[in-house]
Amino acid sequence: METNHIQNESNKGGEKRRSTFAILFYINRTKIPKDGMCQLLCKISIDAEWEQIGTKVFVEPSLWDTTKGRPAGKSSNALEVNRAIDLLTERIKKHHKEIKDSLGFVTAELVKNALKGIAQKPLALMKLFKEHNDEFQKRVGIDRKKEAYESYLTSYNHLLAFLQTKYEVEDVTLRSLNLNFYDAYDLFLRTDRGLQQKTVHQHLYTLKKITRRAFNP
Repeated sequence: METNHIQNESNKGGEKRRSTFAILFYINRTKIPKDGMCQLLCKISIDAEWEQIGTKVFVEPSLWDTTKGRPAGKSSNALEVNRAIDLLTERIKKHHKEIKDSLGFVTAELVKNALKGIAQKPLALMKLFKEHNDEFQKRVGIDRKKEAYESYLTSYNHLLAFLQTKYEVEDVTLRSLNLNFYDAYDLFLRTDRGLQQKTVHQHLYTLKKITRRAFNP
């Protein structure tokens, strides 16, 4: 099997964090059409998450080299499939980099959405957060709880205070977010707000959840 790996390390609190990124191609032998060709599938793995992507490319199963994750030989089908694999690999790596540069983190789901054409909305962070809270409030009492809504409001206020204190602004663009931003927000919650570790992690999770909205349809 052929995989493309990228590993990233960052220091935070004296600890190293390693992020893994792998791309794997394989063929679907469970559903073979009458012509005997197998569909080419792709698996994107980032850290502990993975997503499967189907393609419109079909492979002669006898050509498939499982050790390399691509067809062998120079037949017209092998050349066509190998070109498709190279192009898709390039697109995946491009989206992976763009998303990580934009948000400061990346998931397999976000990369898959980007490949499907679900692009980032041109919204600023706090505007996106307010959009979320307004929509959430309308569903309170229906399929959302008031306590959860109040928790989002608290998180919104913490984030706004952070922007005002750290950067002297009311909002920032999504593309300005990076690991330094998240680390600074983490420190702000612990020191300026005096929050405990569990609560800090909850607010950081909320921030990442809000930024993911930029990739939702």
